[in-house]
Amino acid sequence: MLTVLCLNAGIDRTYEINDFAVGGYFRPQRARVNAGGKGINVARVAHRLGVETIVSGFAGGAGGSFISRQLNAEGVLTDFVPIEEEPRVCVNVINRTAQKQTQIDEVGPLVTPSELTRLRSKWRELLAKSAAAVLSGSAPRGVPFNVYAELITIARQAGVPAILDAREEYLAEGVKALPHMVKPNLDELSALLDRPIHDSTAALAGAQELAERGIGIVLVSLGAKGVVGATRKQGHWIATPPKVDVVSAVGSGDALVAGFTAASLGGRGFEECLRWGVAAGAANAATFGNAFCTREQVMELAPHVKISQIDQVGTADAAQPS
Repeated sequence: MLTVLCLNAGIDRTYEINDFAVGGYFRPQRARVNAGGKGINVARVAHRLGVETIVSGFAGGAGGSFISRQLNAEGVLTDFVPIEEEPRVCVNVINRTAQKQTQIDEVGPLVTPSELTRLRSKWRELLAKSAAAVLSGSAPRGVPFNVYAELITIARQAGVPAILDAREEYLAEGVKALPHMVKPNLDELSALLDRPIHDSTAALAGAQELAERGIGIVLVSLGAKGVVGATRKQGHWIATPPKVDVVSAVGSGDALVAGFTAASLGGRGFEECLRWGVAAGAANAATFGNAFCTREQVMELAPHVKISQIDQVGTADAAQPS
């Protein structure tokens, strides 16, 4: 069982409007309304890759009921902590002609101290039947910045590897608990290390720095350019995705986490896990709606992911492509 924590679950509204511009009146060419949030994206893709998955977090009111019903209908298990306030709504407008996206994300509901206490108890219950845990995304109001660090520590005590994908203070506090894996993008890594990181060489050096602190696997997302990774046991890697017809890149980092984790839980080696992760990210980018790529799409793209192992950071000649 894979447990995914999505503290700030919400409802995603995705519209494709090729002539979208500020101040106009538009009718979408396509529209989709679905349960959303980074953790939900991870859970949805992991389930589609054959992993039994359960999502927890906060979800209240009619919106919370919608989120659970939709995920259950897809085959994803849910065990949310009910709260008083409704979940947030996030809007993504895709202009494929201009190859631009516009996102509007609400901040999220207010969580009370008693609701947060119930979440801690539920987390312990879920870890008791979990092979791995993913903690992903932002947190609603009322949740302290150190929440991920606390929950990662609880996971370690339970013997469950924890994977963190967060940003800003939640990421900065979370990495202090030394999760099994962390997946920042370039901006998040720059903020975390307090220095500009603009290319794969700097990203790999930053990933190595985090790994040396005691994090087992550090994957840095480079967007369409792929992923670089540093590990304590498997060396350093660069993975480049095949070219796809991009619809929307939103959720591709979540699909990366899901693909890597699904392959890992299936007993695959590190290189194959990386291949699955990058292929899942590319498949998501080619699909309308966040995290609705299929296993067939991922498996079709996986053989075309280019992977190189680097013997030494900054030494391009040491690459061994496969």
